[in-house]
Amino acid sequence: MSSALMRLLQSRQLLIFDFDGTIADTSPLHAQAFTQALSGKGLAVHYPDIAGLKTADAVRFCAERAGVMLREDEVQSLVQAKQGLVRTLMASNLQALPGAGDFLQRVARTHRLAMVTSGSRGTVSLGLNKLGHTDLFNPLICADDVAHAKPSPEGFLKALDMVGVSADRALVFEDSAAGLTAAHQAGIATIKIETDTWTALLKDLK
Repeated sequence: MSSALMRLLQSRQLLIFDFDGTIADTSPLHAQAFTQALSGKGLAVHYPDIAGLKTADAVRFCAERAGVMLREDEVQSLVQAKQGLVRTLMASNLQALPGAGDFLQRVARTHRLAMVTSGSRGTVSLGLNKLGHTDLFNPLICADDVAHAKPSPEGFLKALDMVGVSADRALVFEDSAAGLTAAHQAGIATIKIETDTWTALLKDLK
């Protein structure tokens, strides 16, 4: 297992990471913020269905599923409310997934690291700063930087273009179905991240 992982990493130049649910254990925080923000509109939230989506896309998904028509100004108002709530929660409750920080520090010695996330730049920057990863990812591509967020491959293709590497020289670390779909459509191999994945990967690096 260890040799297989090492061979995989040695064949790659660029490692691309998601943020929410991949580096940071934000899923419970986002679920709580969505639930609070959308409850006033009578919209139910099942977070696994919207994990990895841009906030506005997630709001529209919940509304469409409930048969509720929202004006665009209402969508944007809910987006702002949700983002404000999750940033407040992150300021006091944000934690990294076990082993994520150690893994990042290890591979940062040998690889270029990038981040492609459907989170807003304000929220993701807050999270990265709290976890001590502010300058680790270059480029950092957020929902604000693309016309179409995940499951569109646009963000991953932009990262490849900015760094100047081909898809077969990159590797994506993702947790959500939307993110994994986007990476596959960009032609980039993936490692699916779950709660204990980083700890296992760290053992494989030894």
